[in-house]
Amino acid sequence: MSTFVYNNTFDPDGDGTNLNGATQYGTTGTGLGVFNSAASGDGDNEFVFFSGGSEENKLDLNVNLSGAERVNAFDTDMVLEFVSGPGPYGDGQPDGFSFNLGNPSSLSTNEEYGVTTGLAIQVIPFDWGGNKLAIVWNGVELASVNIGNVSSLPPSSFSIEVDQSGNVTTTFGANSTSATVPNGEWLSTSQDGWDFVLAGRTGGNNGEAFIDDLNVSANVVCFADGAMIDTLDGSVAVETLKVGDRVLTQDNCSQRVRWIAARTIEQCELDANPKLRPVIILADALGLGYPNSDLKVSRQHRILVRSRIAERMFGKHEILVPAAKLLELPGVFIDTSATRVTYVHFLCDRHEIVFANGLPSETLLLGAEAEKTIGQDAVDEINRIFPGVANMEFSSTPTRLIPEQAKLNKLIARHKTNKKPMLIDTAS
Repeated sequence: MSTFVYNNTFDPDGDGTNLNGATQYGTTGTGLGVFNSAASGDGDNEFVFFSGGSEENKLDLNVNLSGAERVNAFDTDMVLEFVSGPGPYGDGQPDGFSFNLGNPSSLSTNEEYGVTTGLAIQVIPFDWGGNKLAIVWNGVELASVNIGNVSSLPPSSFSIEVDQSGNVTTTFGANSTSATVPNGEWLSTSQDGWDFVLAGRTGGNNGEAFIDDLNVSANVVCFADGAMIDTLDGSVAVETLKVGDRVLTQDNCSQRVRWIAARTIEQCELDANPKLRPVIILADALGLGYPNSDLKVSRQHRILVRSRIAERMFGKHEILVPAAKLLELPGVFIDTSATRVTYVHFLCDRHEIVFANGLPSETLLLGAEAEKTIGQDAVDEINRIFPGVANMEFSSTPTRLIPEQAKLNKLIARHKTNKKPMLIDTAS
């Protein structure tokens, strides 16, 4: 699993172009974009969605999902403020703001209501039905809370958390509401063409809305192209695997590949989101023959560790460790020179240990740990293999212990200090 990450403080250049890979589009009005809003009073830049009557603005974060790609979980936080201004409606309050993961072409002409295909979080300081913070799925409001006159509030924290089961929680200042996307649709709905889009509109008033310190993180799960996977027919490049191929596993002989997908990430996205860059594990870096040639994986792809140190610390001879936790070791580093990378991931009947360049590594893990799924046809196929996925009852069992992240730093430090390999042969 790797991560789509977007972070922006909208500083320090002050020239109005500091979008960090995002795109501003569909604007009207002149006082929009990145600058130091006079209303903020804090001396640094913000992204302004509207600063006068009849203005609108949008910020597209360019996750650019296509085909079978999807976001299965994400979290975001930012600082959001509304400022009232002269106008005929709602004591001069602007119409509102929305944070969206959905199809941008379905964005309402009243941007504060967000997309009608996908997830929209509305923050509406002035609304004919009352001021509200609302969670909306495919144009249907799932939950809302009255937020009162937020134009009187200082800049306040606005956050959203969505887990792999479609449970959504959003908070703005002291106001919070939560809901669950119904009928398993969070997992089963295709996200082809979806994106993260922030949008807002001021209507007839002269109010202002702006954000600052924007942070978004979303899951991506996979092997990198070029990894050689052991199969019954010998080692094959992961990108050439097909459904039905039999991969060799550590525990269960050979197992059929039940589903496979890929995502290519170009240089512009790698530059904008460094956490998408792969980890390189050089030959023999984790032990003699582990791996047997240089291997690329995503940062959170888990590698099998087999050692006496692991057994003493966790009571298990074998555990699974994210590749990013191995970066303190010689021969493990981030590929900063990559201009593009294709991540590939596949499912067997269960979570398995397979061999990538001779290194024991996990297959895709569904459930609470990590999950990046696909469109309706592929979900139906997985449901035939894993009954209950669509109604969120399925949870894959990890094939090995996955320790708490905080404890892994000590494990790596002990191996490094004692110069012990992370993988020893089973008989050792």
